[in-house]
Amino acid sequence: MFIDYTTVRSLKEESYQIIIAGAGAAGLSLAMHLIDAGINKEKHILLIDKSSKQDNDRTWCFWETGKGTFEECVIQQWDNVSFFSPHFSKRLKLLPYRYKMIRGIDFYRYCLNKISKAENITIINETIQEIKESGVVVTEHNKYSGEIIFNSAISLSKKDNKYHQLLQHFKGWYIETEEDIFDHTTATLMDFTIEQKNECRFMYELPVSKKKALIEFTLFSEKLLQEEEYEKEIGNYIEKKHPGLTYRISEKEFGIIPMTDQPFPSYNGSKIINIGTIGGATKASTGYTFQFIQKQCKLIVDCISKNKSFEKINILKPSRFHFYDRVFLRVLREKKEPANKIFTDLFRKLPDALPFKFLAEETEFQDEIRVLSAFNKTLFASAAIRQEITKKEVKPAQ
Repeated sequence: MFIDYTTVRSLKEESYQIIIAGAGAAGLSLAMHLIDAGINKEKHILLIDKSSKQDNDRTWCFWETGKGTFEECVIQQWDNVSFFSPHFSKRLKLLPYRYKMIRGIDFYRYCLNKISKAENITIINETIQEIKESGVVVTEHNKYSGEIIFNSAISLSKKDNKYHQLLQHFKGWYIETEEDIFDHTTATLMDFTIEQKNECRFMYELPVSKKKALIEFTLFSEKLLQEEEYEKEIGNYIEKKHPGLTYRISEKEFGIIPMTDQPFPSYNGSKIINIGTIGGATKASTGYTFQFIQKQCKLIVDCISKNKSFEKINILKPSRFHFYDRVFLRVLREKKEPANKIFTDLFRKLPDALPFKFLAEETEFQDEIRVLSAFNKTLFASAAIRQEITKKEVKPAQ
């Protein structure tokens, strides 16, 4: 059920058993998982966001085995991806994984259509101003109380400079051509052949057909660029890879993902449970988030269904992966070795699918030893030792 804010103004404070604050990837994913588990049949749920989600504002790409929760939203998927660097290039076979692509607008429409038809779920479009630990969401028009609030809308933690802090920022163009240009059977996952400028810079080329592709310029760095710099890099890359190509830009997107080992615990004992990026679901060393959100949602559903403590969802992964992320962030920040060489070693020295299994945090310890051995041992060992020395200042999520 949708409620327009002009109707809501006359209402007094409303109460729900579950409030989902924010209807982005995390909020909508959680709502879908709750529906799939039948929890909406037992509990009244409110989903609240300022936006009605009518724009294609982002694209999610991820790898998984088999069919996922949002398979109907997948616009394209690939068994193979390409990696390019100045001294090494390879077409990687992902099996048993497939690399999948979901456009934001398709995801929003699919989720909201299903949610709007589900019983006991109310959708309201209002701007959230405050979320109180007592279990109240305050908007510009009303107050809504909940027994539990799943929050992805407002960050309740401040940036702490004791931790490693980088940004993954990206600008993308969807381009269309009149001729068959793109190999739509293979996605370019990372192309490091562009000028690095002492940063980690690479391009994606994600063909959705022979005549349409998303070309995206991505950086791992501490500062953002001016808008025209992103635009220039994309234009230069297209000209370099497809000289003289005539194309039309049909859409553009821009995004920023924090890459930090600062802890973002989901649950602190109050009625608020943070989900998504502000709930620790973004992988610190890569910015990958979408699939970790799905893992987080499954943990939440399990806690609700079995009446378990929500403390369980504070630990999305074994502590060793937190350590790997912190060391990798330190290496990227210190820039003692070019980032493109680090990723080149990862894909050049290992079986094709193993790096993806490792980055998905689905490896066993013996696999991880093999992965870590692919890197510059002196560089990473030194970073690991220094990370241990400073561990009292840089603590893992509790």
